[in-house]
Amino acid sequence: MNRERIVFFGTDAFSVPSLVHLLAADWNVVAVVTKPDSRTGRGQELTSPAVKRLAEARHIPVFQPAKLPEIEGQLRDLSPAVGIVVAYGRLIPTSTLNLFPKDVINVHASLLPKYRGASPIESAILAGEESTGVTLMQLDAGLDTGPTYDNSTLQLVGTENRLSLYEKLAELGADLLETKLTAILDGTIVPIPQDSTQATTTRLITKDDGRLNWSQPAEILERQIRAYLGWPGSRTELASTEVTITEARVLPKDGPAGTPYKTPASELAVYASKGSLIIDRLKPAGKREMTGPEFLTGHPLPVK
Repeated sequence: MNRERIVFFGTDAFSVPSLVHLLAADWNVVAVVTKPDSRTGRGQELTSPAVKRLAEARHIPVFQPAKLPEIEGQLRDLSPAVGIVVAYGRLIPTSTLNLFPKDVINVHASLLPKYRGASPIESAILAGEESTGVTLMQLDAGLDTGPTYDNSTLQLVGTENRLSLYEKLAELGADLLETKLTAILDGTIVPIPQDSTQATTTRLITKDDGRLNWSQPAEILERQIRAYLGWPGSRTELASTEVTITEARVLPKDGPAGTPYKTPASELAVYASKGSLIIDRLKPAGKREMTGPEFLTGHPLPVK
C-alpha cells in the first residue's frame, strides 16, 4: 500500500473513476468527504452521492458536512498528508486546506487557465472547441486559480455531448492522477503558476439556460443541445407541444426563425436565424423519447 494518508473530496459522478483508480492502486484513502444526500427525481427520493456508496462498500469513513469547518477536528485526528479533490462541488476554505502538509490536489475538467469554474465541460462544447482536457492543480482559496502540476489533452470531433464528454474526461483525469500522484508527492513535479491573463471563468448553469432561442444560428443551438443534454435539457415548443430536444443536426436552409417544418426526406426541422436544425431525437413532455419522424406522425407539418 502507498502509505501517504489521503482524504478524498468528491460528489459528482465525475469523481468516481478517480477514487476507483486510487483504491485499485492501493493508495491509503483514510476518509471520503462528500456533500449531504439530496432529493432527486420526480419522487424526490433521498439519494446518496455515488462516491459515498463506493466508499461505504470499501469500509472507508464518510463525512457529509453542510460546511467543511464542522469536520476539521475529525479530519485533523486522521493525520492526513494530502487531500485530493475531484468534482466536490464546493470551495474549500483555507482553514481546511491547511490541514494537509503535502497540499491539496484538484482534478479539473479543462486545460487551465481556460474554463475555470463550475461548467468547464459544457463551456468547451458551447464554444465549439477542437480540444479540451484535464488539469492537475494545487488547490488554493481561489476558484481554480492555483498552480498546475500537469495536464492531459483530449481532441474533440464536434459530436460530443455533455454526458459522453463527462465520461471521457472523468477517465482521463483518473488516469492522469494515478500516473502523476507519486511524482507530485515526492516533489519530482513542481507546480507552475497559471497565466491569469489567459484565464476564462465559467458560470453555474441554471434551468433557464435550457430554453432554446431560435433567433440564434442553428450551429449555436446544436452545440447547446449537446452541451445541455441531461441537464438542464434543451426545451422548446413545437406544433403546440412542449418538447426537449436531445439530438439534432445543422441544415443550411434558411426561413422564418422558430418555424418547424417537414423536409422532403420526411425529417423534422426548425428554422433558426441562420440555417435550420434537423431534430433527430426529442422527448415531448410526459412522453417517451422518440425520433423526429415519429413526432411528425402525430404532428403533421408542411413540407418545405
